[in-house]
Amino acid sequence: MRRRQKNWLTVQRAAAIMDTTSAEVCPELSVGRLSGSKWKQPGRPGKAQWLVDPKSVTKEQRRATKRVTQIARRRKRRAARR
Repeated sequence: MRRRQKNWLTVQRAAAIMDTTSAEVCPELSVGRLSGSKWKQPGRPGKAQWLVDPKSVTKEQRRATKRVTQIARRRKRRAARR
């Protein structure tokens, strides 16, 4: 993660934007669909938190809408064949 960029999102915020839960966002980080990095604030106790690149969130939203429209088109074609 570059230090210059300050607009990275927490997992919770990315989940809110994607209309999912943070538990569903974490596997997407580990698979590589979302890009992010773990970051620990210096001088603060506790665990590090994942920060997600907002560009990867928009790309994943596009992929998800594309998947939904493809499924809808397939269903429509199958219904037309019957």
